[in-house]
Amino acid sequence: MGIDLDHYRLRSGNGDGTPARLPKGRYLEEEYAELERQRLWPSTWQLACLTSDVAEPGDWFEYRIGDQSYLVVRDHDGELRAFHNACRHRGFQLCEGKGNADELRCGFHDWCYGLDGSLKEIVYRKHFGVVANENLSLAPVRLGTWHQMVFINPSPDGPDLDEFLDPVPDTLAPFNLGERSLTACWTIPLGGNWKTTVDAFNEAYHLEGLHPGLRGFMDALNTTYELWDRGHSMMKIPLGIGSPRFPDADQEEVAQAFVDNYSTMLGLQPHDKVDLAGQSARDWAVGLVRDRAAAENVDFSHYTDEQILDDYHYLVFPNVVLNVHSDMYTIFRARPGDHTGHSHFDFWLFHRLGDRANSGSPPEMIHFPEGTVIAEVVNQDLDGIGRVQAGMASNGIDELVLGDFDSRLVNMHAELDRVLAGEGSRK
Repeated sequence: MGIDLDHYRLRSGNGDGTPARLPKGRYLEEEYAELERQRLWPSTWQLACLTSDVAEPGDWFEYRIGDQSYLVVRDHDGELRAFHNACRHRGFQLCEGKGNADELRCGFHDWCYGLDGSLKEIVYRKHFGVVANENLSLAPVRLGTWHQMVFINPSPDGPDLDEFLDPVPDTLAPFNLGERSLTACWTIPLGGNWKTTVDAFNEAYHLEGLHPGLRGFMDALNTTYELWDRGHSMMKIPLGIGSPRFPDADQEEVAQAFVDNYSTMLGLQPHDKVDLAGQSARDWAVGLVRDRAAAENVDFSHYTDEQILDDYHYLVFPNVVLNVHSDMYTIFRARPGDHTGHSHFDFWLFHRLGDRANSGSPPEMIHFPEGTVIAEVVNQDLDGIGRVQAGMASNGIDELVLGDFDSRLVNMHAELDRVLAGEGSRK
């Protein structure tokens, strides 16, 4: 492409305290989105589905991102495989959605493929002359799993999934994500670029304006950050700590804000009254979480108080956010949509269920229309994403100004610059 990458490149601070700056065209202009389609998505690991989507032999799942479609398939031997979702004859997409089959048969001219991607049948074969089946297998893509998550990478080059994810799995190992069960999942279209969505969940600074109800027991100033190679990062948001902006708030008020917003985590009901009995709000909350876990036959004895209470928040480059707590975690995924100002926001929720684990089928994905009211905090985030995207179109702004709170954004966009410049996979 004849695109001027310097026009879009992140401008890092120069060491004298100058903030980083990010040209708004990265979120608005089609030529930049086209560069992502050509150089980012075909070359990186990305979350395609969950293992529960392809749990049984013959299960298949279609993963769509932008104008590309892929199939994740569990073959007859139980092995997971992934392919480009296109018949090798004329490109007809073999599957839509999810399902189960003994073979993959094209709905256009009835060519048939095995679950291993091999071509099994060409209808009226003699009319194609000399054709070798092995040369017309479905085009494969790399696949790897991490706990319940299935990742694909269309590129044959670069690190395997374990190397790509490093150090995220090791830092999350104490939380035993594989012990959680899927309890809810949904997707919703958004009026915002996929990066606008990722950015929104990459900093805690937006607590100050977007989530006023949460400021009573968590705060951006108390949040710590870690930045890693390949664009990955994390932040830890302590809960049960009052904001320095409200120095007159006492511990009872901090605890009450906790209850009013995160009552389920504490085993209480919204607006239940607080009785700290001389404890700090934080120690009181830790005790409630431990008591609730014990009552549900879930062992939290090996967790520190920080692991019991705090929000461990991860970005897996480029577009997967993990929000991890001791008893539950969420996955957010932002996928490019129909145009540069549109995306899809996908959400999965997992819980420790103790004795209730594996007691039923996992929930199906709910497809919400844009604008659906889901929950207060989530809707505040989604509304904020739309307003940021709309505001960036203003003639009164040319670039985004990124401060210390935005260090994870800087790390992510620096990696995006490297990938789009064609510098190859980092070893």
